[in-house]
Amino acid sequence: MVRPIEFEEKEVLTSAMRCFWKRGYAATSMRDLEKATGLSTGSIYNSFGNKDGLFDRSLDFYVATVIDRRIEKFLKTEKPREGIVAFFADSMNKPAWARALGCLMVNTGVEGDMHPQHIQDKMKAAQKKVALALRAAIEKGQETGEISSHELPRNLARHYGLILSGLLVRMRSDQTTAWHEETLDFIDSLMD
Repeated sequence: MVRPIEFEEKEVLTSAMRCFWKRGYAATSMRDLEKATGLSTGSIYNSFGNKDGLFDRSLDFYVATVIDRRIEKFLKTEKPREGIVAFFADSMNKPAWARALGCLMVNTGVEGDMHPQHIQDKMKAAQKKVALALRAAIEKGQETGEISSHELPRNLARHYGLILSGLLVRMRSDQTTAWHEETLDFIDSLMD
């Protein structure tokens, strides 16, 4: 009789997500995943199919626990301008070890075409989700007069998306925080 696999899926996905986030998909071995999750290779294969399956589920978990949470907390507020700046500040206001990780989606995107199409599509969908949330916050801010910029919301959201990607890449290589305040001031000034 086969013993059922027993583990807390949220804990396993959190550990796997952090492992992929820190090491990158290509550099993460099954041994790394075993060590991070506490599961054997057999349990990983039985539960997730393979490394790709665990990575796929880890990306979904990242979107739900990191991206969706940040959108809800910062971009769906009654004060959109303040929320947009706080959204960016939240990306930067982390301990050095966390800033050094960057963003799982950006890190995955930098790995290039090594991922199958459905993973690339998932990354594009996450980027689009952030862009649409930024656009909605900008539109709301323009309607209430909190954001005075006459830039089209979709264009301003696109600019913010590029700034966010660049900011997350820079944080991986520059552990200082001296540039953070100036960056937040610039982000805020784009809404004038």
